[in-house]
Amino acid sequence: MKSLRNRLSLALSLVLLAAAGILAFGLQDFPRRLVEDFVGSRLRHDADLLYARVLDAPDAEAAAQEAAGNEYRLPLSGHYFVIRVGAEVIRSRSLWDEDLAMPADAQAGSTRRVSGPAGQTLLVFAKRFPGADAGITVAVAEDVSAIDDAIARFRWRLMIGVALALLALLALQRGLLVHGLAPLDDAVATCRRIERGEPLAGAPGSPVRAAPSEVQPMLDAIDRLARHHAQRLGRIRHAVGNLSHALKTPLAVLSQQADDLAGRGEAGAAASMHAQVEAMRATIERELRRARLAGGSTPGEPVEIRALLGALADVLQQLHRDRGITIERDVQERRIALDREDLLELFGNLLDNACKWARHRVRVSVLPAGPAGDALEFSVEDDGPGVPDEMLAQLGTAGMRIDEQQPGHGLGLAIAADIVAQYGGSIRYRGSDALGGLRVQARLPLPVR
Repeated sequence: MKSLRNRLSLALSLVLLAAAGILAFGLQDFPRRLVEDFVGSRLRHDADLLYARVLDAPDAEAAAQEAAGNEYRLPLSGHYFVIRVGAEVIRSRSLWDEDLAMPADAQAGSTRRVSGPAGQTLLVFAKRFPGADAGITVAVAEDVSAIDDAIARFRWRLMIGVALALLALLALQRGLLVHGLAPLDDAVATCRRIERGEPLAGAPGSPVRAAPSEVQPMLDAIDRLARHHAQRLGRIRHAVGNLSHALKTPLAVLSQQADDLAGRGEAGAAASMHAQVEAMRATIERELRRARLAGGSTPGEPVEIRALLGALADVLQQLHRDRGITIERDVQERRIALDREDLLELFGNLLDNACKWARHRVRVSVLPAGPAGDALEFSVEDDGPGVPDEMLAQLGTAGMRIDEQQPGHGLGLAIAADIVAQYGGSIRYRGSDALGGLRVQARLPLPVR
């Protein structure tokens, strides 16, 4: 069980259940003992009274019947006594013709439960008092059947009340846990907003509404980490741009020197230098683009994909207007939580490659979001000559060019493949059924909402 909320709820529920079990165990015995102690004290008082009356009385039976109250005279009233004075046995009139069993340990005085007349449950106190000959044994009993029934009813009602209270406490405990751990849900929601590039609520350093002091440092750390990554990505891209511009001039000088060699009749050396310069230029361009991606993929503001592709298509159509290239767009309005620069570079390379090979038409399609909305799926296809099946597996490899006569260094698809790999996506190449040229289909996972 990995949920902190569920683990705490289970632990506290077990504590409540253990407490309820202890209470239920105590309720099985405590009320009965309490009642027996109370009734026993009264029986001991009556036994002492009867003993005092018959001890020196000339007529022991008359003294006993006179000392006993009315409840000992009514037949089967539930209050009985039996007195043994030597061989004489004195019974209360309430016993009628029944007898009362004496406990075996009456010598020291004891209280026991026995069965009485008419199915009654009797609590009997018996004690042997000093007297002539063998002494005087007095046993006094009271019917506790009605009290036992009342205790049973009380126990059941109390158990039901305890069960209902336990359920209420479990529900209250669950509610308190959910409310108490709500700031953790806020932290998760904040992380997901950062991942999607949505603006955070509140001022800088306070990514969510007021949180407990135990949680707020974690939220502040998440906010600082997101800002640090954004700053780091900006520095890396700025450095990439500076390095790119710094290397262009030396390469141009080397290219000019190669032209000078060719002008002096050293065509072989010039061709070799040109080849090396072009190789350096291609390698630098590729590695600089790799470094740009290595800065991380923390997104900025969500990108409206339809507007981005519309602007990109207008620029590329203008660049290839002499060939009459038309870029068809099948894109719905949708905000994508991915980096805008990465998307521009990805779609720019794919569309530029398609425009170079297309005769007249290029189509870019962005598939609608699925039920989970956890991925961006799109395709770019053209009506060009296509790619032989045996060469499809090699597309996206650095330096791979289908036709050496086409301008460029074969890096467009390789850069697109790098961007897709950076986001943990997938890219496929196959023939276009609709236009007849190459179809590039890709899938990029999106941050979880």
